[in-house]
Amino acid sequence: MGPKDYYLTLGVSRSESPSGIRARYRDLARTLHPDVAGPQSTGTFQEITEAYEALADPEMRRRHNAELARRERRRPVETVEPSVALRRDPVSLFSYPEAVRPSFEALVERLFRNFTGLDVPRAERPEGLTVEVLLTPEEAARGVVVLIGVPRVYRCPDCGGAGHVWLFPCWFCDQQGVIPSEDTVHVTVPPFSAPGAVIERSLIGLGVHNLYLRVYVRIE
Repeated sequence: MGPKDYYLTLGVSRSESPSGIRARYRDLARTLHPDVAGPQSTGTFQEITEAYEALADPEMRRRHNAELARRERRRPVETVEPSVALRRDPVSLFSYPEAVRPSFEALVERLFRNFTGLDVPRAERPEGLTVEVLLTPEEAARGVVVLIGVPRVYRCPDCGGAGHVWLFPCWFCDQQGVIPSEDTVHVTVPPFSAPGAVIERSLIGLGVHNLYLRVYVRIE
């Protein structure tokens, strides 16, 4: 795997305040602690704990910012308290599949592999799920919270993913073996974000390990 980005691991922006990082870690820990989610979440819990410990220490965070900037050949992001942002209506990827890159079909395939563990390529690495969001100049100036409905796929609890129970079709999943659902991810676009800005969010909190969210900002 490539070098770690602790902001991506926690699903926070690089300008997130220390209090925001602490709150995000607590939310994830309540969901992903092995005592709650089971022993299979141990690795993920260790990852978010490592990320939090690095970003909670000011000196370690400065070094991490410098390393990210060196990799990307840009200046480190300064830590600032977030401004009050507007809140946009939810954007469902089910309703706007054309806004997804590389394609909605590729997204569904990845999600299916993530939740079922079937046909996972050995070399598969986390891939960016790019979603284009159109903002007005006012929203871009004040900052905005974008709510994005991310599809999820659950293995059918009745048939265990087989699509049938013994010799009978599974009515619960309509013989598909999986059940589609959706969870909402909150993405904060900071004030005065430039057109073409990209905000990344981890989806580990949703149980998605082979995708992360990339919000591409357009202003019109």
